[in-house]
Amino acid sequence: MKMEHKINRDCQALEDDFTSTFIHELMPGILHNFANPLNTIMGRSRLLQRRLDNSVNKMRDAYPEAAEALKDEWDRIQNDVRSINKESESFFELFRDVSGKFYALTCKEKDRINLSQLLTAEMRFANFYLEFKHHINKEIRMDMETPDLKGNKNELSLVFWSLIRFAMSSALESEPKEFSLETRHDQRNIVVLIKYSGKAMPGETVKILNQYPQSGDVNPPSVKMEKGVLYAITVLKTYSALVRFSTEDNLNIMSISIPFNE
Repeated sequence: MKMEHKINRDCQALEDDFTSTFIHELMPGILHNFANPLNTIMGRSRLLQRRLDNSVNKMRDAYPEAAEALKDEWDRIQNDVRSINKESESFFELFRDVSGKFYALTCKEKDRINLSQLLTAEMRFANFYLEFKHHINKEIRMDMETPDLKGNKNELSLVFWSLIRFAMSSALESEPKEFSLETRHDQRNIVVLIKYSGKAMPGETVKILNQYPQSGDVNPPSVKMEKGVLYAITVLKTYSALVRFSTEDNLNIMSISIPFNE
């Protein structure tokens, strides 16, 4: 029994060691190795469609009777090639969503960031959670004119992934399953509103979170909350963000207001 426990512990240590290198060491190489054949497939499939269309048109001009006899077969081939092109472009969009997320996670330098664009990318990445994609009613409203703010893309990507995942998990446990994400701005602040269905937080928890971490306790024992949310609030405070939790019309609300002139 002790040996089995030691083996499980050692395997867990190996798994932790593997995952610790995954984002920064393995993922760039994985994405690079996928990108080369994908670009080749897309280029060749587009070239194949142009060559096929040109050949069919030449055949119709030179041998109209033969072209008419083969019309149904050529139509099927052309439709197949168009379908390959469409699916390869869809695959490229998925690849872009994954690579964009992992690029953000490896970006350590401060830069000008459009928060609406970042959150749009986060929502595309969230669709890789199949339950979120297929079982939650989503409403996304992005103000693409939001001013840039200076920040770290790695930090903000992790922060909003944590908050979106928390809201997603709550919505999945409710009926109906509702989720909405909205950005807007005024002369000083960028505002992010995340609304989601699910069990409402106790009033005392909301009170503590709305004061967190000014209350002085960075890990309040009375708050039964995912640590990721507490970490996210702590990081947002470094951006002078105002974070508020509330409920309205049977929906939970996370409101994040970030000054963009700080």
